[in-house]
Amino acid sequence: MNTIFKIKLIVLISIVLSSCADFLDKEPHDLTPEGYFNTQVELETFLIGTYSPIMQTQFYGNYYILYNAGGDDLGFYQRSNAATSMICANNSSSDYYITSYWRILYEGINRANTLIENVNKNTEINETVRKRVMAEALFLRSFYYFNLIQGWGDVPFKLTSTQKVTGLDAARTPKNTIYDQIISDIILAIPNLNTSAEISHTGTITQSGAKGILARIYLFRAGEHYRDNVAAPTETQHYFAEAKHWALEVKESSLHGLATPYSSVFIDMCSDKYNSTGVRESIWEAEMAGNNTQPLMASGRVGNIVGFGSAKDFSAVAEYNNLKGMANPGYAYRFIYATLKLYEMYENEQDTARGNWNIAPYEYVHSTTAPFAVLGRKYFEGKRPINLTTVDGMPCTDETNAVVNGSHTRCAAKFRREYETVVPKGKNWTPNNFPIIRYSDILLMIAEADNELTNTPSNLAYSCIDEVRLRAGISALTGTGLTKESFRDAVKRERAMELCFETTRRWDLIRWGEFTTNMTNTLTDIDKVQWSSAHKYASNYYNVTDAYNYYPIPIIELSVNRLMTQNSGW
Repeated sequence: MNTIFKIKLIVLISIVLSSCADFLDKEPHDLTPEGYFNTQVELETFLIGTYSPIMQTQFYGNYYILYNAGGDDLGFYQRSNAATSMICANNSSSDYYITSYWRILYEGINRANTLIENVNKNTEINETVRKRVMAEALFLRSFYYFNLIQGWGDVPFKLTSTQKVTGLDAARTPKNTIYDQIISDIILAIPNLNTSAEISHTGTITQSGAKGILARIYLFRAGEHYRDNVAAPTETQHYFAEAKHWALEVKESSLHGLATPYSSVFIDMCSDKYNSTGVRESIWEAEMAGNNTQPLMASGRVGNIVGFGSAKDFSAVAEYNNLKGMANPGYAYRFIYATLKLYEMYENEQDTARGNWNIAPYEYVHSTTAPFAVLGRKYFEGKRPINLTTVDGMPCTDETNAVVNGSHTRCAAKFRREYETVVPKGKNWTPNNFPIIRYSDILLMIAEADNELTNTPSNLAYSCIDEVRLRAGISALTGTGLTKESFRDAVKRERAMELCFETTRRWDLIRWGEFTTNMTNTLTDIDKVQWSSAHKYASNYYNVTDAYNYYPIPIIELSVNRLMTQNSGW
């Protein structure tokens, strides 16, 4: 993360803005607009505060990536003791993770509204700066509202900041009304945003990022009728056309590409780098920083809760906690394991580049006495790369126990603490960024949307999906003569293999009308011998109903907002 960005964010979070008690922000802020927004520095600082919900614990910093969006058919909660959450399919309207997510989204919206209302307070501030700040605020408000729609559908819709603490009950606004507004706002914002070539980091939204999110919004809107169990609206083809249009603009900008190898994208995120290969694949990230110690307290839990590290904690061991690399791989709870379905996708495609990165191909070998130093890696059968014998001077060996290797349910390893550069490494908090949108997603959205607009897959659709596949080292689909339906299925598999554990899968299944079916079908995989007997408890996490296509409205909101109603099934 950009250092100035980090420091301003921390100052703003800790001093200027206070948290709200509920979504309508009924407790006043310490900040008063009358005495603020007078300089460019104040505008930029408040803008950073408007971004801050994205990296907070309640959003990409922790809860959202695990408990709220982590429950899908590619991963499962690797604990037999269930946490009350969406991922464990035992949710309720009093769930803390859902409630805190609802709150942080509305906090972000209120900040955006405040900024929009005050950005032109001092017209002596450079007009280009004011237009860019306004554009980012409009986009962020739209992004927060889109996340609310994905989770809850119809929600209260407020385009002005909270000015008083009374009379704040609000009814739910139809989601199509909100869609229309946020799409209009993003389109209005795009020309005044920076391009990806104008900034050196990925923590602020750019024209490419906004276009990519706009394409994502249109694709989700195109599938809304599935979760509502109604006929597809006449506008559905228009939504696909718009998704294609905006994603194609990103492609045709020639600002982005796919980095090689696949793993380099995520190594960058874990080691405070931005597209280090020189290819801009990562378009927008939730930026984290530091290890939760003063003065830089802007870290998250990426890699610690969702990701791969050691089962041994060296954070309190003086001779190890300042080491990097394999000598101190960082502690990980490993809450997410990959399902057999994902494992077999990679095996069937012989996709070792992505399969061996996204699903842990090895375990760390430790000494038998405290402090249990790392001695090397032991790879699962057939997973050690040819000619790889050492890493950081430590040996790489092979697991030969066929009984152990009967289990193909292994840790999700897309985010690896081994690559962190911030020391000392804390037990729980990491500087690892989280991808919100990448160029490979752009290509797959083009392929999907274009296929929905044609009778048979076009050359454009093939070229986009093949670009992603060829980077992974697997065969192209061009020339295979796929039908519209079989190409659609190919895109779905490709999105799974490429984007797993990046919080897109749950929403993909919902917009395809496949969430409940795919989740309950996973119960068959759990019965197979390849699914570790130690992980059979996962069957409890896949008995979902159609109610899980939506989040429950938090009980705390129902208790303070007399006009609020609950989602069906909750």
